[in-house]
Amino acid sequence: MRRRSLTGPLLLLLIGGLFLWSNLHPGLPVFEMVAQYWPFLLIVWGLLRLVEILLSRDDHWRSSFTGGEVALIVLICIAGSGIWAARMHGVRFRTGGLEWFGEQYDYPIAAHGSAAGMKRIVVEDPGGNIKVTGADTQDVTVTGHKLIRAYARTEADSTSEKTPVEVVPQGDRVLIRTNQDRAPDSQRISDDLEITVPRGTSVEARGRQGDYEISDIAGDVELATDRGDVRLARVGGNVRLEVGRSDVVRAADIKGTIDVSGRGTDVSLENIGGQVTINGSYVGTLEFKNLAKPLQFEGTRSTELHAQAVPGRISMDLSGFTGSGLTGPVRLVTGSQDVTVEQFTKAIEVQTQRGDIELHAGSPTPAIEAQSDAGRIELVLPAKATFDLQATAGRGDATNDYGPEIHQDTDGRAATLKGKVGEGPTIRLTSRRSSVSVRKEGAPSSDDDSSGAPQTPKTPKPPKEVKL
Repeated sequence: MRRRSLTGPLLLLLIGGLFLWSNLHPGLPVFEMVAQYWPFLLIVWGLLRLVEILLSRDDHWRSSFTGGEVALIVLICIAGSGIWAARMHGVRFRTGGLEWFGEQYDYPIAAHGSAAGMKRIVVEDPGGNIKVTGADTQDVTVTGHKLIRAYARTEADSTSEKTPVEVVPQGDRVLIRTNQDRAPDSQRISDDLEITVPRGTSVEARGRQGDYEISDIAGDVELATDRGDVRLARVGGNVRLEVGRSDVVRAADIKGTIDVSGRGTDVSLENIGGQVTINGSYVGTLEFKNLAKPLQFEGTRSTELHAQAVPGRISMDLSGFTGSGLTGPVRLVTGSQDVTVEQFTKAIEVQTQRGDIELHAGSPTPAIEAQSDAGRIELVLPAKATFDLQATAGRGDATNDYGPEIHQDTDGRAATLKGKVGEGPTIRLTSRRSSVSVRKEGAPSSDDDSSGAPQTPKTPKPPKEVKL
């Protein structure tokens, strides 16, 4: 008779002991440990089977894994990989059941302290929403409410007494301390604070989770959070934001530079006096308006944008890029976005892998270089523009509105345009698998039909999947 393996019961004992340990010590990060060390379960399983085979003289021990064991191994790998991926993307597992059980208790917050002669206001390890407003005052005033989730009022009362919000002067700064680290791990605590500070100070905060709203500050602003939205208005100094994940980052009327890094959805920047630098992955809409100094955006995947200034406006999302009133030199590299740029000055360079490019140049005509692997390129120039043109359509037509000064040639499925109109800058257009069109401003588009004949409706393009 074939003997049964002891590996299954031993693994059940191990898993059961782990969960029992979690119940007896609810504050310990058991699920965090599982996310980190789950592959050891497979290692222990393999070692137990190896020991069984080495110690047994029965040939039946040397048989391979059963179908059920293989299915269980696959299930463990899928579950472990899922928990690890969730942990890497900022998901945290809390023990003790307080996310679904227990009750939430609300406590008022009131704290006050002098900030005379202080340069910085520092909010220490906040967990919750923070609103900071500058005012003509020499004091720091903190109001708001504290939320504690616990099983009983007595437990929440005890935690509230241990975690007072304090205003503590330290050297040239005022520290706003929440003391949330004193709360038991089995409870959930957050402080939603409204803070009034002297207008001339700087503001710093580093927290785990929560939204920030800061306005009317003459100094610098430096914020860091694992997850939260940020809204800034009327900041006189420089801004630095490190946001692990956000739905909205919005800043308006910033006199200094602004540096944003992280991941998120939407970004909106308007009336920025200093340089703008953005690094990260954003999958929503990015809008930039009235940027006086250079803009540098580098996505984690395939989007790169550099402009000397944006006195006009830029709007970009996963499917398209639209810009108007850009000061060059401008460099834009995208994956699969349709690009439309109008009223740009100085040089511009545009590259896209799977998207159409439409450029409307101003006067005087700047140097232009546009390249698309699988999209059409359309360039609109002033009627009296001067330029040196080199254009290639790899698999499509090459259209020219400037007459015989531009020589057109075809070679199989490819077409080229080459020539000079006066003495002007170089324009290079390359579409490897589509068409190229160079038109005069005011002339009908190559897509238009002025004959009056009925037109066949165009089939809409399928949506494109692009990651910034």
